[in-house]
Amino acid sequence: MSHPQDEPPRVDLARLPTPLERFDHIRPGGAVLVKRDDLTGTSLTGNKVRKLEYLLADARACGARQVLTCGGIQSNHCRATAIAAAQLGLGCVLFLRTAEPAPAVSTGNLRLARLVGSDVRFITPEQYQERASLMRDAAGSDGYVIPEGGSNALGSWGYIRAVDEMAAQWGEPPSAVVCATGSGGTLAGLAIGLRRRALNIPLYGVAVCDDAAYFTNVVDRISAEASDRWPALPRVRANEVTVVEGYKGRGYALSTAEEMSDIESVARRSGLILDPVYTGKAFRPLLHDPDRFGPRPLFVHTGGIFGLLA
Repeated sequence: MSHPQDEPPRVDLARLPTPLERFDHIRPGGAVLVKRDDLTGTSLTGNKVRKLEYLLADARACGARQVLTCGGIQSNHCRATAIAAAQLGLGCVLFLRTAEPAPAVSTGNLRLARLVGSDVRFITPEQYQERASLMRDAAGSDGYVIPEGGSNALGSWGYIRAVDEMAAQWGEPPSAVVCATGSGGTLAGLAIGLRRRALNIPLYGVAVCDDAAYFTNVVDRISAEASDRWPALPRVRANEVTVVEGYKGRGYALSTAEEMSDIESVARRSGLILDPVYTGKAFRPLLHDPDRFGPRPLFVHTGGIFGLLA
């Protein structure tokens, strides 16, 4: 097992530990535990801030004066990066993917990212394929590039550590752990973290875009990089990860009437607010295939409320 001294430096950004709450009346299969990572902060709400604690610590250690990252036009990760950078006195450049003309009015995550002064650059889906080189070229000598979603080995420490936090809260282990997966870093961190603590709990990532092969390869790559940098970490391979397909609907950030109906149903029965891009899709298998996850699954609520306001 890894020891605390193996953990890389981090800055204190998230409000931790987040609560672990039990809901008895949301789903037909019985109780569900919800790890409330929508409560990591107000403007910094969501899972991305856990990753940014490590990534921005590294940026400062490297002497960066600005950070650069990328995502969809309503990216939670980009909004969180922009706000965290402002808190730390760093500049922030965002490359946001959109097939449409730049919006005349900023809403949701985009409005908050602009409010804190980030340099927003809209790029087409075709340009987004070259995002790594675009960010690298724009970084210059004082920029630090953060990959999409903060999903790399260093960022995965956010959810390696979150497993330690949850294990101290849940008493009896859950029958499964379920999370949304859109860039793969949260799933990778959870997989490594569970293995690190020798917790034999089924882990399911629900794909909100792409497919199972894509995400299992992402986890494999991140775990390989992580165990290379921190040899005490266990190695998780692609065939050891379960990704649930069939719930991305019309595609990334595109909603259906059925998805929005489920979001409303959960909200009315519990007061728990899911978002249309990530958690609204990822919670659906708990509603429509409840037996798959056992009697007491744990759902990692990764935030995203501003997506409802876009």
